[in-house]
Amino acid sequence: MRIVKRSLLGVIMLVTAACGGGGGGTPAGTPDATAPSVALSTPANGATVTGVTTVTADASDDVGVSRVEFYLNGVLQGNDGTAPYSYTWDSSTLARGSYTWTAKAYDAAGNQQQSAAVTVTVPVYAAMTTVVNGAGAVGTVSLAGIPVAAPYGVNFVVTMPAGATLSAVTTSGPYAGSGLATVSGANSLILASSSVASGEIMTVTFANVPPGTRSADFGIAVSAVYDGGGNLIQ
Repeated sequence: MRIVKRSLLGVIMLVTAACGGGGGGTPAGTPDATAPSVALSTPANGATVTGVTTVTADASDDVGVSRVEFYLNGVLQGNDGTAPYSYTWDSSTLARGSYTWTAKAYDAAGNQQQSAAVTVTVPVYAAMTTVVNGAGAVGTVSLAGIPVAAPYGVNFVVTMPAGATLSAVTTSGPYAGSGLATVSGANSLILASSSVASGEIMTVTFANVPPGTRSADFGIAVSAVYDGGGNLIQ
């Protein structure tokens, strides 16, 4: 009888151990039902974005994140399977306006979670590539944020080294014959065009450039944009 009791006790102990005993925990083979967490970290909500920027997301999971997808206005743009999760976005091809980003994180079990939305603004903006030659310099100005040609008026503010002056400005690029560019102040330019779009728009000439000046010492920014009806839109 003692032998039988000992045998039964041994079987009970083996079964208890196989089932995890009384120590709690998740039994082996239990499906992973926990979705990852994810949040966009850059750009910030409400930010103004120009040129190439990096969209990044923070994601975590109790087992592991398999990938993060990035969506612009609900359309998949790309994905990243390695932290830090990111996507490189070139906003220069887009029209001025508001754009919404979301991220969606997945784990190996197929659980998924979508982030809160982040809305950013893409404006009409300008960039200038400048070549310095002695006491003179020439800057080629490009516009972004207007992918479809239309009538626009654009005001610009130019930055330059102390002592340098704006000498002249002329339209250039594909729409050179459609517009008129003028110097309107010590550091201001105006472009009025019956048809203009993103891309090269004008050439700026500088005089009295001081010695030691670099290309990076020159810059340009859009200060106002008017539509074909003369309405201020930016």
